[in-house]
Amino acid sequence: MSKKNSTFAAEINLILIHMKRILLVSLLGIGLLLSSCGKRGGSSLHFDADSARVLIEQAIADSLIPGAVLCVVDEGKVVHLEAYGHRAIVPKHERMTTNTIFDLASVSKPTGAGTAALLLVKEGLLSVDDLVCKYIPNYHPDVTVRHLMTHYSGLPAYFTAAPMEKVYLERLGEMADTEQARRDFTIDSIARCKRPTAIDEKYRYSCLNFISLQRVVETIVGTDVNTYLREKLYGPQGWETMGWLPDKANIERIAPTEWNENAKLRGDVHDPVARVMMCGISGNAGVFATAEEIGKWAIWYMSQSQELRESACNAGLWTEDVQLAADTLQTTVESRHTGYTGTNVVVWPEYNRAVVLLAHRVHPYDKGSMYRLRSGIKELVRP
Repeated sequence: MSKKNSTFAAEINLILIHMKRILLVSLLGIGLLLSSCGKRGGSSLHFDADSARVLIEQAIADSLIPGAVLCVVDEGKVVHLEAYGHRAIVPKHERMTTNTIFDLASVSKPTGAGTAALLLVKEGLLSVDDLVCKYIPNYHPDVTVRHLMTHYSGLPAYFTAAPMEKVYLERLGEMADTEQARRDFTIDSIARCKRPTAIDEKYRYSCLNFISLQRVVETIVGTDVNTYLREKLYGPQGWETMGWLPDKANIERIAPTEWNENAKLRGDVHDPVARVMMCGISGNAGVFATAEEIGKWAIWYMSQSQELRESACNAGLWTEDVQLAADTLQTTVESRHTGYTGTNVVVWPEYNRAVVLLAHRVHPYDKGSMYRLRSGIKELVRP
């Protein structure tokens, strides 16, 4: 080979080596980019507390709520906890505090009976594909635990408490009127009721589903769901005020719900069926807790494996894929639940982030609204 050809070959070899290096760096960069896109969590939350305060104080000024407590969770810890407005406005004004205890209403579903079901699934004592009639005699024979937790059982949405109690008392006769008798009558009524639709035919949000789930849990554990969760989870985690039938020693810390000529409720569950027929311990409502305790419940829930959460129907949280707030096609899992009294929890497990907004829009009259406030606060926290 001539000297000229030898020099040319060497130059070509150097060019090829350089091109390989460029290609390697490019592939590495693409890999890191894809890894970053696929990575969840780790993005620190820049929470605008001032904007949250403006939204909540405007809702108070508009008489939509008397007050609220906001708890924000990021990276497995509470990063913001703030109280606004008043805990009570009748019979006297009381300032809201961060340790105020709220009636969670339907947020009780995932944090109460739904959580108990998740624990039993984790221990291998329950499958969501079990037939409910395995645990409740004479129950609708085609309904599974999954149908209850996802609201595809076909059951009616609710029973009206007053006529239900009237029928119960008529049938009671000379028998003693006990709390257990009322609960048994409620379960039997659900088990025998006419269903508007068949299983899987239509999503119908139903309190009766979670009252049934409560009985499934209690059949397995051999005690009431309140005792079970206080001993199994709430107590060991240090959530001292969380649970059904709140301690009356804490009455001054409890936010009253309705307080008018029709009802004066403080420490008694607002939901009529839960209060009248289930005597305070009900799968659909009745858990009381502080915002910080629900924030810590969210941390605990997100610490459970994705496989477990999904195998337990996400503890009854409404769960869907949502687009990230940033200008991207990327999505993440969002799980949430609201409560009639004005309560709300949203979790984003892949980002280890959550927001809890507890208010009591039904105080003193059942006429407030939370929709716009919930949406606005969520936008300040969502990934």
